Amino acid sequence: MRHFLSEPPKIDFMKLKKIGYISSSVLVILSIVIIFVKGFNLGLDFTGGTSVQVKFHQKVTPADIRNALKLVNLEDSMIQEVGTTGDEYEIRVSLKKGKSSEIVKKIKKALNEKFGKDKYEIRKIDYIGGVVGEELRKASVYSIIAVMIAILIYVGYRFEPIFAIGAVVPLFHDAILTMGVFSLFGLEVDLSVVAAILTVLGYSLNDTIIIFDRIRENIKIRGKKNLLQIVNQSINENLARTLITSGTTLFSVLALYLFGGESLKNFSLALLIGIIFGTYSSIYVASPIVVDLENYFRKRASAEKKTAEA
Repeated sequence: MRHFLSEPPKIDFMKLKKIGYISSSVLVILSIVIIFVKGFNLGLDFTGGTSVQVKFHQKVTPADIRNALKLVNLEDSMIQEVGTTGDEYEIRVSLKKGKSSEIVKKIKKALNEKFGKDKYEIRKIDYIGGVVGEELRKASVYSIIAVMIAILIYVGYRFEPIFAIGAVVPLFHDAILTMGVFSLFGLEVDLSVVAAILTVLGYSLNDTIIIFDRIRENIKIRGKKNLLQIVNQSINENLARTLITSGTTLFSVLALYLFGGESLKNFSLALLIGIIFGTYSSIYVASPIVVDLENYFRKRASAEKKTAEA
């Protein structure tokens, strides 16, 4: 292990770039199809509705609360634990279920019958209107698009246009695959998930930029003639750092997923998925794109030169 960290390995990553292209393309297409067919299970932030935070005087489980809500036909509501004490929960009810005042009355009725009037207290009631939810939905989409454009401009300015394309394409790849998983399993998508996706984009870009920096340094030394070898060398030189950084981050997020409570479950899951795809895409999507684009433009320039000379 010590030798592996001190001496870069000599793995031929670019040998598998075609397999990487095929597998990524298949996964992205499948994710897009799933998203169009199944759509998203949008949370209260986007659909509008009522959120009621309840503090119980004893420990209860989400199943206990759900059984109580069956009495008023609200058993399909989202129930999330607040904290880790097992006595405080947030009940989130879609706007489709009725007006906020009616929902609160129904919840009180259900809890009174199941637990008793003196066995709980309502800490907070929030209402999000349909118009506000629609605005939040648009703002989320705009924020992701704005990030993509800003990254394209920044990387294009700092490196070269082909590097900018190589940096942005994997971000679409990571975001679409993460959203595809959420759509496939019907997991709730709220503002925390959008925040996680934006975080993942930044994390993925960071890993890609570090590899690109090493590629640029090696190009200055060896030139662009053997770009495939340079990219392989650059990835190998950064491999130990990539594995350590991604591994430690992955374990931290995994701990958050396992022990962070229900309210952080989807947020941490989006981070987990994004970190895995982000590490993969920086090697098998971003780097191959740079190699193939450079080879394409070089051949094109050579063909145009021959045509001009003829």
